[in-house]
Amino acid sequence: MKISTNTPMTSDEEYDLAVEDTRPVPAIAHALGRRSWMVAGILFVAALLSLFAIQKLFHMGHFGVSNAPHFIYQADAFLQGRWDVSLPANLTDVVVIHGKDYIIYPPFPALLLLPFVAIWGFSTSDILFTAVCSALCLSLLYLLFEQARVSGLTRRTWRENVYIAVLCYYGSITLWLSLGGRVWFTAHIVAYMMALLSLLLAFRRRYTWAVVALAGAFFSRSTLLAGFPLLLYLAWEDGGRASLLPDFVRSLWRRQPDWSAIPWRRLMGPAAATLVVAILYLAHNQLLFGSPLETGYTFNIQQHYPQITQGIFSIRYVPGNIVLNFFSFPHIILQGPFDRHPVIDMINGGYGISVFFTTPLFLLLFWRNQKFSWLRTALWITIGLIVVQVLFFNAAGWYQFGARYLFEAYPYAFLLLVLNDVRVDWRFAVLGALGVIVNVAGAHQFWTGHLFRV
Repeated sequence: MKISTNTPMTSDEEYDLAVEDTRPVPAIAHALGRRSWMVAGILFVAALLSLFAIQKLFHMGHFGVSNAPHFIYQADAFLQGRWDVSLPANLTDVVVIHGKDYIIYPPFPALLLLPFVAIWGFSTSDILFTAVCSALCLSLLYLLFEQARVSGLTRRTWRENVYIAVLCYYGSITLWLSLGGRVWFTAHIVAYMMALLSLLLAFRRRYTWAVVALAGAFFSRSTLLAGFPLLLYLAWEDGGRASLLPDFVRSLWRRQPDWSAIPWRRLMGPAAATLVVAILYLAHNQLLFGSPLETGYTFNIQQHYPQITQGIFSIRYVPGNIVLNFFSFPHIILQGPFDRHPVIDMINGGYGISVFFTTPLFLLLFWRNQKFSWLRTALWITIGLIVVQVLFFNAAGWYQFGARYLFEAYPYAFLLLVLNDVRVDWRFAVLGALGVIVNVAGAHQFWTGHLFRV
């Protein structure tokens, strides 16, 4: 039995590809059905409850304030009409400029916290806030996969999308980052949430709003600068439904530019929004740090890390970052040659472990596809741009589990995984289950301090 290509496609059921389908990619985007939204709601509730259960298992609070609540203090400063913060002196990543204290991290998470801080003040729980944002990420991940399905970009069933989303969520460092608040981890989760939302909006053909959502991600983690070219590409190609950009590039190669291959009207909104984001970013840096290109990291290095002598970015950092991000593994501790009960340090002394060890499903990104795809290529380029930023940066993150500086590439990597031809079979299940085990164990050690003895 096959689904007829002439049958109108107006609901999720008509896109259920449990059987073989040879349908061409539709020319327009289809809306998500009621079932998709209902499943997304169920996933949100399930994710939030599971995070609460894990926090209880690890003897962590649900509604407390972490020991690095920078964004709560930043939100309070905003409510008082100022940028400088009144943080305790012992907190890190705070710089002093003209006698005032500033945090070096972008402000979007603090903006999201504004209404809560206005009500509860410094008692606002950044732990609960981070957990709620994380639970939304599971729903958005599923909705993104579903939108790709109903748009004809994949042939996966909605059940497969649920399965993949759950394994990507619990089988990655998303779990560890979601449990305890703290400025660094909250920024990662908020950036992840907004990046997923931007991709979802882009595939729903809301390209200008997609740029606005990505701006929220960028003003949480600046590494997501790499996502803006992808959104402009999606606007140009109408979410992967057209082939205008390759045609235009070929016309340039022939030295006969085909200006009709540029969808000016579709590009105008997202291009203007991207320009506004750039202006806001430069103005923010000028206002706080005295230069449009100064992010505060130079002051942070000068005031707190004099041992960093090669600047914020340098090719000298690349070899070490490659090892730490891709080739580091849990540390096995033995008391001697006759010790047969070694202790396993899952977080490798806090320096983190390989992205492929914490998320084994990423190994399937290199699965061979039958056909070339410009969309997959664009995703690979986006991932590559993020990786390059991380490799040239002066640190790999510490104290941590996994390789958290690469976390901003996860939305694009997970989407690429779904767009690949890889089958959801026993190998997929084994790698996904291994990822869940590793991340539960790593999160447990990080948040409790307990090492594992064999």
